[in-house]
Amino acid sequence: MQYVQLRAVQAVATHGGFSAAASALGLTQPAISDQIRRLERDYGCMLFHRRGRTVEPTEFGRRLLAAIRPIFEAERQAAALLSQAAALESGTLSMISDAPDLAVSLIAAFRTRHPAIGIHLAIGNAETCLERLHAASADVAVTAAAAIDARLHAQTLREDPLIALVHGCSALVGRKSVSFAMLAEQGLIFRESHSATQRLLAGELQRHAISCTPTLTVDGREAMVEAVAAGLGVGVIAASEYGGRHGISTMPISDCRVRMTISLLAPRDQAASRLIGELFTVARTLPPSASQRAR
Repeated sequence: MQYVQLRAVQAVATHGGFSAAASALGLTQPAISDQIRRLERDYGCMLFHRRGRTVEPTEFGRRLLAAIRPIFEAERQAAALLSQAAALESGTLSMISDAPDLAVSLIAAFRTRHPAIGIHLAIGNAETCLERLHAASADVAVTAAAAIDARLHAQTLREDPLIALVHGCSALVGRKSVSFAMLAEQGLIFRESHSATQRLLAGELQRHAISCTPTLTVDGREAMVEAVAAGLGVGVIAASEYGGRHGISTMPISDCRVRMTISLLAPRDQAASRLIGELFTVARTLPPSASQRAR
């Protein structure tokens, strides 16, 4: 018993004849007749009464049709589901990000075009973003982590300078800019070692040969902002990541050469899918950040 034989049985019963069934399936009438003849021969049964041009299922044929009906109903449902996916009318997307503001902006732009797609957003640092991608527990990531792995497809979303955060009563307030040496003298607050911001800061301190013991090490940008507001030291953050806080001043860092690059990442073997490919297409429509427009 083969699927094509069962499909022939279902088509003949549905369309009321061999010629009509052949036309519906895009086959020849002899091919349909041969498939049914082989099925009847192999199992020693009769599936249809043939009375001239009239074809009707036998009692056994009706029982077989009832048995195979769920197969073709499942096929119909699968085809409908696949058609919805092709049209992006259904589906889900799992995203992780260490840049929530940009991730939410991307999701909003995507949902404007495809409101039926469900999206789950998780927040983590750069290392967690990469770990989730490689573990296939996230479909895409919006992150400052560098796409150094050839298995990942990357698209740059934003590039921002690093800025300094200082307490409103700091002696640095009022200056047009500060240097890394000045920040080190005031006492720097470090982020966790896996933070992309911290890695950029550490690289700049090394480039300037500045040895610095942090006044405090915190997990997450929110904790760093609160520590600066409490007067525990100065911090460094990407310009677009800082939303403002009473009692804190921001300043350009005059000798900073690096920029924070936020990218959309996805496994290369998934980036070609229609859903994720459309997300990358929408990402290209996002407006540049203020710092990018100023470049």
